Amino acid sequence: MMHACMYVCFHNTFSVVLLQCNMSKIGAATQKPSMSHNGSSASSFKEIHIDEEVKIAVTLALERFQYSDQKEMEFPSSLTSTERAFIHRMAQSLGYISNSKGKGPNRFLTIRKKNETDNPQPTIPMTLSQNTLYFIRSLLQRFPISKKERIDIQPNEKSGISVSAEPGDSSGRLNNGIPMVPRRRSPSELDSFRCSLPVYEHQEEIIQIIKKNRVVLVLGETGSGKTTQIPQFLLDDCSKKGESCRIFCTQPRRLAAIAVADRVAAERGEGVGQTVGYHIRLESRVSPKTLLTFCTSGVLLRTLMSGDASLTTVTHVIVDEVHERDGLTDFLLTKMRDVLQKIPTLKLILSSAALDIDLFRQYFGSCPVIHLKGRHFEVKEFFLGDILRLTGFTSKDMRKYKEETETKERKQKYLTEWCQAVQTILSRQVILYMVLLQNENDTEQMEPWLRREMDSCISSIFLNEDQDSFIQLFNLILSESVNVDYMHSETGTTALMAAAGRGFITQLEQLLSLGADINIKASNGWTALDFAEHFQQTDAVDLLKSSIPLGEVSNLDESALVQCGPEMSLEDQELLRLYHHSFDDQWVDLELIMNLLHNICSSTSDGAVLIFLPGYDEIVELRDRILHDDKRFSGQSERYHVFTLHSDMQTQDQKKALKTSPPGVRKIILSTNIAETSITINDVVFVIDSGKVKEKSFDTLSNVSMLKTVWISKASALQRKGRAGRCRPGICFHLFSRLRFNNMLEFQVPQLLRMPLQELCLQTKLLAPSSCPVAEFLAKAPQPPSTHAVRNAVQMLKKIDAMNQYEDLTDLGYHLADLPVEPHLGKMVLCAVVLKCLDPILTIACTLAYRDPFILPTQSSQKRAALSCRKRFTSNTFSDHMALLRAFQAWQKARSEGWERGFCEKNFLSQATMDMILGMRTQLLGQLRAIGFVRARGGCDIRDVNLNSENWAMVKAALVAGMYPNMVNFNKESTLKKLHFHPTSVLSQFQFKEKNQTRMAQALPTDWMIYDEMSRGHRMVTVRCCTLVTSITVAIFGGCARLHSSALHEPAVQKTNGNPLDDISDSETEDLSEIRIDDWLVFEMDREAAGLLSELRQKWQSLFIKRIRCPSKPWSQQDEAVIQTLVSVLGAEEQAAGLQQPTGIGQRPRPMPLEEGTRTSVKKPQNTPRLPTTSTTNDRLEFDSLYTAVISLVLYSRAAPCGKSKDPRETLVRYFIMKSSNIRNLEISQQKGIWSTTPSNETKLTKAFLENSAIILIFSVQGSGHFQGYARMTSVVSQEESCQDWGLMELGGVFSVEWIHKENIPFQCTQHILNPWNDNKKVQISRDGQVHIQDSLTFWERTLVPFLSNRGS
Repeated sequence: MMHACMYVCFHNTFSVVLLQCNMSKIGAATQKPSMSHNGSSASSFKEIHIDEEVKIAVTLALERFQYSDQKEMEFPSSLTSTERAFIHRMAQSLGYISNSKGKGPNRFLTIRKKNETDNPQPTIPMTLSQNTLYFIRSLLQRFPISKKERIDIQPNEKSGISVSAEPGDSSGRLNNGIPMVPRRRSPSELDSFRCSLPVYEHQEEIIQIIKKNRVVLVLGETGSGKTTQIPQFLLDDCSKKGESCRIFCTQPRRLAAIAVADRVAAERGEGVGQTVGYHIRLESRVSPKTLLTFCTSGVLLRTLMSGDASLTTVTHVIVDEVHERDGLTDFLLTKMRDVLQKIPTLKLILSSAALDIDLFRQYFGSCPVIHLKGRHFEVKEFFLGDILRLTGFTSKDMRKYKEETETKERKQKYLTEWCQAVQTILSRQVILYMVLLQNENDTEQMEPWLRREMDSCISSIFLNEDQDSFIQLFNLILSESVNVDYMHSETGTTALMAAAGRGFITQLEQLLSLGADINIKASNGWTALDFAEHFQQTDAVDLLKSSIPLGEVSNLDESALVQCGPEMSLEDQELLRLYHHSFDDQWVDLELIMNLLHNICSSTSDGAVLIFLPGYDEIVELRDRILHDDKRFSGQSERYHVFTLHSDMQTQDQKKALKTSPPGVRKIILSTNIAETSITINDVVFVIDSGKVKEKSFDTLSNVSMLKTVWISKASALQRKGRAGRCRPGICFHLFSRLRFNNMLEFQVPQLLRMPLQELCLQTKLLAPSSCPVAEFLAKAPQPPSTHAVRNAVQMLKKIDAMNQYEDLTDLGYHLADLPVEPHLGKMVLCAVVLKCLDPILTIACTLAYRDPFILPTQSSQKRAALSCRKRFTSNTFSDHMALLRAFQAWQKARSEGWERGFCEKNFLSQATMDMILGMRTQLLGQLRAIGFVRARGGCDIRDVNLNSENWAMVKAALVAGMYPNMVNFNKESTLKKLHFHPTSVLSQFQFKEKNQTRMAQALPTDWMIYDEMSRGHRMVTVRCCTLVTSITVAIFGGCARLHSSALHEPAVQKTNGNPLDDISDSETEDLSEIRIDDWLVFEMDREAAGLLSELRQKWQSLFIKRIRCPSKPWSQQDEAVIQTLVSVLGAEEQAAGLQQPTGIGQRPRPMPLEEGTRTSVKKPQNTPRLPTTSTTNDRLEFDSLYTAVISLVLYSRAAPCGKSKDPRETLVRYFIMKSSNIRNLEISQQKGIWSTTPSNETKLTKAFLENSAIILIFSVQGSGHFQGYARMTSVVSQEESCQDWGLMELGGVFSVEWIHKENIPFQCTQHILNPWNDNKKVQISRDGQVHIQDSLTFWERTLVPFLSNRGS
């Protein structure tokens, strides 16, 4: 259904743009260049080039649709295919479904919002292995479900505040001070500067207005002095009149709070920490005498979380830079309006250079406004058209575009004849025409025979539907290195277009897997998608749409379109048209910036240059170009000082950028929007404004958070301009057109409307009164989010146990509010703490919270290499999360060796992203320490929380707990038909090997998959960042911990399947039961298995709730037994499914000097003389003596019959590696002389023992980096022996062992010992249960004899 009002609105918007800008045609389609615009080109798609005014109009329509209640919108038929492609991408990035219908002038594009479907799903069959059932029975025999455990997981029956209502640590709160009379200011050399500021002449007026009003708005231009002087006016007035005061002044960023505090303290002739101080998270400089504290908005909010009484001793609160509208500031204003009603003595001052006066006057009740003029010199402005003309900038892509337009008409003619030939099915003419075409090729880059073969293959596929031609085509691509995007010499058609037009789905998938470009256009401007739509190949259309990755979205305001600005000359219009058709302005053009920077440096002698960039990626890329890559700068490095400003940098590093450079040295500052406000760099003369900023946005439809690059607002552009001209006349270069500027938003979209609502709701519960619902409190904000979005967020928090049914925060909810990641990632991390596999999850969670570190190049050959690198990092685990983990670990190792930059280039990784993930890991771990989950020593120390980090099954369990409900079950044919893996997923490469989805699912080892992100198309869904998991992992760790009683009938589940099956007996049907995790997750299995699984789930959920409630409480024997059972159960199911257990995932690479290895070596017997060798050699010989002399001689004496000696060369000795997941198991084994292993290992051990062999077990705890000792097997395996005596340490039956050696030996001391039964790999990487050396004679001759001869010499 077409919404007429939206259609008319969009159509009118289009008309306004075209008429005002005097454009006669809506942008023609152009062929996309292959280039990477900056270091952050981690995006996996290329550009779609359309005219700028069309892009603005489209974006405005989508923006309006996004915030409206309408479900569907239709675009006019006047759009070109390229413009429709742009709309498809934009719609997909916003989570909408888009579809084009009709032909020619009647072709309309419709987008609609996705409908939520909550229909219950049918039951999912599941079976458990006998080993799994045995492990669970053993646990429940020792530790049956207690009454308290059943109560813990029941839903709360009444509303109430959790016992953990007090938020974590108090380190982020302002201290409780006492108002005092400020001391008189001391004379300062800065007094004359203060008197020259515009605000100074309004001092008395400002003081009187603040005294007479509760709320005051200060609108002061850049350079007026409002930030530094207004707080001092209040201090000086109170000091003069003998009145007490205490002032809090908030800043949006840490650096701003520190810099302003330093400046104000200096102006008062004192040091920071006396009258003036600052307080930011984890850092403060205040004292009991501090009366003016500069802090971040977050610190003041955390202070308010402890109660409104925390501000009873405060006289003034100044909120600076209100125009930025970050989520914390809006939160603060919402709370402050309530606090003002309770504390009548409190004054609130709102300050900004660009303020939405009407909005805030309405919000705070007609408060007075103080207007202040700025103090700065004239600043000239140049926009993109001016910059292109002044610099004469032309890129090779701009030149290439000109050449392409000249040859376009000729190729379009040939392609038109092709399409006519297909539609009229003139086969004979086609064959003759095809032969003629083969003789007219004129491509210079390929061998003539290759050119003819490729043209012939593409022609045959397109004109004759000849599938056999694909065999030759793939052979040429793979064996002759022909580009997969080769374009037919006369028509510009690629193999992907031919396959799409003829509907060859299998070959289409194979071409996509080889990196074929979806966005390349033929001579008529058609892409592969256009070919598929033109020839009505619906399956191909769905496949191609689902393979277009998510793009970025610009935020614009429709009302701004009425402004078009001054007319440009024809020359400037042509320059801009050429530029926009060769460069996608969603990126930052670093090449243009480098040319502009060189122009500035070569034409002027001094003056600092401030360059505004959207994020850290662009900062690192531009810094590297200046310092290393561009010879115009790197060859004269002594003439330039390059500084970076970013919110995540160290404070001391940021302060260096504020200092003036020595004469003859040009200062270049690369900054995010952190330098827009509060920070003053006095010597800046030139500003280069990219016009972009990174904004965190949340898609309420797909529940995905994204850090997106968007256009700044007019207010921000003016702020950036104001950074120049502080000390003399300046120049601001805007890298966007005047048209773009006139259509920018007046102010940025408030963060409250685009931040993750789950995080918002958690913070709300800490600020709002306990009886106030979340939606009611948020409705008080200056611009509140929609009620529907808030309701969905609250429901999601209830699903993950962060809130109970009454919207009270649970213990988990309080902790999640303390963690600097989204709630589902926070739960993943806390689960990892309890499961003792923290380190891998830290890396994965921080990567998911930030971005994918892999870069996907634009060139097809490099694209295949990049995908190959990603696949290599997955270690055959069917997991994209493993690729993220392995890549980071390998980067850490390269970093410790000093070649991280080369490593990133080799493996297609972003260095800036890796740096950011490392910093986020440190911050997150620090917060876990602050709230008590990771302790400095003892239980829950860093070693304890990583005991299972080497166990991939346990790591995946934490992933499932955090990713829920983002999971897919393959055991449905309808699901298989609609599911498509994103091309960057390792599972997509596996998918293309199979002919159809059903065979693909049968070939996968499990039926379940978790994913990080899903995008939906018309008939297909695409998932990215996936990992295969087992059914039992989903059943135990998915869903809410507190289940309703209907899911917990005794013995566990008594409910029988309601759908009788025709092909089984009634008795068989009665033996089936269900476990209902939620309305979607309903598992069906044998009744006994269902009961056992349900109780194991209860055990885990009860343990998790207990650890969250009391993280510092010592672990009990039952707690350890539950974790060990989970290790055994998950491991058994993974093994049964055929999933591999990778090694090394729990060890973070660190530099390890040789001397560090010697300190952890095994103690040397006192009577053993030291050899005159290095310490490392001594350790190796020491290990050899223990490993051979001790073990072999003991075996020699014990393997012989009574009283008889036996030649050690005749003793058959077998050595088995025994891997343990827990050091406690080895301690119990050493105390009780028993051991247990997996059933498969039992078979090997029993067979070897019965063959009268001497069995030596070599023990190693996974992830410890050591062997813990050796023992001799002294009895057969018994299934009868008591499990209580055993302590449920390992997996199978119990057998006796006699320990020979119990001391740790580090792996570095065994690197020279190879295992011939494991392809001569080092002994420490042997698998659990693997035979090491079967013949003691070989071992004796190789190791012991040389050792003894060395000692004798």
